[in-house]
Amino acid sequence: MCISADMGSGLWTASAVNMTKWFGWNTGLLLFIIGVINAITNQFLIKRLDTKRLIGEVLYVMFFSYFVNVFTNLLNFLGVPSLPIFIRIILSCLGVVFFCVAISLYQRANIVMHPNDDTTIF
Repeated sequence: MCISADMGSGLWTASAVNMTKWFGWNTGLLLFIIGVINAITNQFLIKRLDTKRLIGEVLYVMFFSYFVNVFTNLLNFLGVPSLPIFIRIILSCLGVVFFCVAISLYQRANIVMHPNDDTTIF
């Protein structure tokens, strides 16, 4: 919702959206590339090779970036970018609430983490 509304987003997603506009690449692809780079960086930060963690993070990023693309394309197709600014602000705020709650829940579960969120634990 945040990407389609184009009124603000999470830090990593916003950076990918800006790079999409700059490079003309797909947002999901950029999210995947950033995530893989961060997953590899996390291996250096923990000062050892943890293959289970690396594979889990890369798989998480793969699904995350794919579904960001799917839902962004769907919401764009439904006309979210052309809605009035007030509606887009509400959708963007609602999207931020959704992803903040989701991050809170899955960080507490600590089963598999998005590499960007895993970095904050170090």
